[in-house]
Amino acid sequence: PLLIIKFKSKVNPLLSKEVSNLTVTTIVNDENIDLYKSETRDSIAIPLNTQSNTTNYLLIKGNTSTTDGNTDVVTFNYQRDNIYINRACAFKVIFKELITQLEIVEGENWISEIEVNKSTVENEDETHVTIFH
Repeated sequence: PLLIIKFKSKVNPLLSKEVSNLTVTTIVNDENIDLYKSETRDSIAIPLNTQSNTTNYLLIKGNTSTTDGNTDVVTFNYQRDNIYINRACAFKVIFKELITQLEIVEGENWISEIEVNKSTVENEDETHVTIFH
């Protein structure tokens, strides 16, 4: 299952707040992979690494063809549980005990807080993480 992240206002946490020109990048085998590129969104769905208990993402706000934007590094840590489905599908990975870590760069982070809403990622029907900015 994909990890569902919603972006909300740090001033009024009940309101969704879009991130302008958001680029979401992860690094796989020393290669940068963009999942979203300069999109304005109030939520995203991203994969977690099924071969590791950690996935790192670069969340870049204000990234355009002329501006690099403001980059925050977010690390997702979890335990993997392989659930047998059937012979045709084989296994499904459930991610448990999800925690997040924001790399703090004094005075430079655009993300003010990250909240884990659901510590188990087993479907895409609900928000797992809320990011306030």
